[in-house]
Amino acid sequence: MDNVQLNTLVPQEDKDFFFSVADRMGVSTGEAMEQLIAHLRTEMKPDGLPAWFDRSQLPETLPMAQAS
Repeated sequence: MDNVQLNTLVPQEDKDFFFSVADRMGVSTGEAMEQLIAHLRTEMKPDGLPAWFDRSQLPETLPMAQAS
């Protein structure tokens, strides 16, 4: 395996929830995260975002100035 560490900050209650889910699944938090990511990959649309994501949350993009 060529796994790498994934670090992120979340509220304590979210961490507790995730650790609890992993425990109920009977797997490590790393394995639970791998399964969560694998599931997320099944929900991707052609625009590279999951189907459930509210696209109205995306920031407005400004046209890029053409390099001279």
